[in-house]
Amino acid sequence: MAMAQVGAAGLGWAAPRDGGAAARAAARWGALAQAGALLFVAQLYASPAYWFPTVEVLRLGLAATLLGGGAVLARRLVSGERLRLGGPAALLLFGYAAIAWLSVLWSIDPAASRAAGLEIAKLLVVYVAVLNALDTPARIRTFLAVGAVASLAPAVGGVRTWLAGDHLVEGTRTHWAGIYADPNRLAMGLVVALPFAIAAFGATRRRWLRALLGAAVAAQLAAIVLTGSRSGIVAAALALGLTLLRGRLSSVLKGMVVTAGLVAAVLAFAPRTFWERSSTFSDLSADASVEGRENAWKVLGSIVDQRPLNGVGAGGFIHAWDRYAPLSAGGHHLVAHNIFMEILGELGVFALLAFFGWVGVVLWRTWRAGADPVLGREARAVFAALAGYLLCELVNGYSYSYSLYFLFAVGLATSRLAALHGRMAAAERAA
Repeated sequence: MAMAQVGAAGLGWAAPRDGGAAARAAARWGALAQAGALLFVAQLYASPAYWFPTVEVLRLGLAATLLGGGAVLARRLVSGERLRLGGPAALLLFGYAAIAWLSVLWSIDPAASRAAGLEIAKLLVVYVAVLNALDTPARIRTFLAVGAVASLAPAVGGVRTWLAGDHLVEGTRTHWAGIYADPNRLAMGLVVALPFAIAAFGATRRRWLRALLGAAVAAQLAAIVLTGSRSGIVAAALALGLTLLRGRLSSVLKGMVVTAGLVAAVLAFAPRTFWERSSTFSDLSADASVEGRENAWKVLGSIVDQRPLNGVGAGGFIHAWDRYAPLSAGGHHLVAHNIFMEILGELGVFALLAFFGWVGVVLWRTWRAGADPVLGREARAVFAALAGYLLCELVNGYSYSYSLYFLFAVGLATSRLAALHGRMAAAERAA
């Protein structure tokens, strides 16, 4: 009895007035919300419009977001279940978003800020929809598995592009299609999916699915290497370590063997171009991409000197060069190449503190959930994915990122259920 009461309180469930009928309706809406979340992560990676251009008119990403968000609201209406936003700490996230929306009032480019505000609104819908849809361990595991399998499309696509030598970036770096046409974006997306595939592999006993997930891990690592993304390679190593080298001693020992095998495979099969690009770590001063980042940070310095509290407005950094770039920064307009610097330059110090605090909350909660006996494997994978993705963001900088916001949602959904399991176990012991 005590366990049931703790479970109901933890889920925020209010008993429907209509008893069983309302509960069944809520369950149907919950299943539809999960379907929306799965469709969202599948299309984010697999990009069906690339394979079947005729479906582009359907705008599957938007459709999945509306399906999931609408189903979450409908379940709330029929059941009385509380809409989860992430707890009191979510004020940091929504405060950051509010500053972005208000920035149109002082923006140097109001049109760009209105577009950025709309993008942030869509990201928040994704966040809320996924957070509320993933309300059981099984749904979280299914979400990770679907994302991992869907990542086969860009991973295999990147490998095939490299093998065909099809318009390689800088002559050596692979890419794919859509948002993954940028080698760095391809590497970042696969860094997220890599821990998902490892966690899903450990959670399933279906041989066909294990084979598929094993192929996904191999394809992901190969594609990351072939992108030539130095931050992606370092982030992949970090994600592997955080996924495999934490947990029970037996799991850590297995993880060490797997990690050593994967590293050996990379060392054995990495092409010459991988080693040539990686060797530039020793002399970054001569690297053109590093020079571009330094120029962007010079512009940031000028913005912070003149507008430290409010920035140039959401989406305005790339438009700020004509007004704020010193002569030494050159005339080529660039993004900030660092997510936190981009937020500082566009929205000011208060928005930066809010966003930074929010990221810290999500990382801390997800890290703690890694000790949970039920969802620990999944929590460690989500933490590894988020940590790896944020590492890439430190030298790339894409604050309007669907991957980032669904990671926020999955991390908090996992940590919420892990905390619920802890309370249920404590109540059982007390009883």
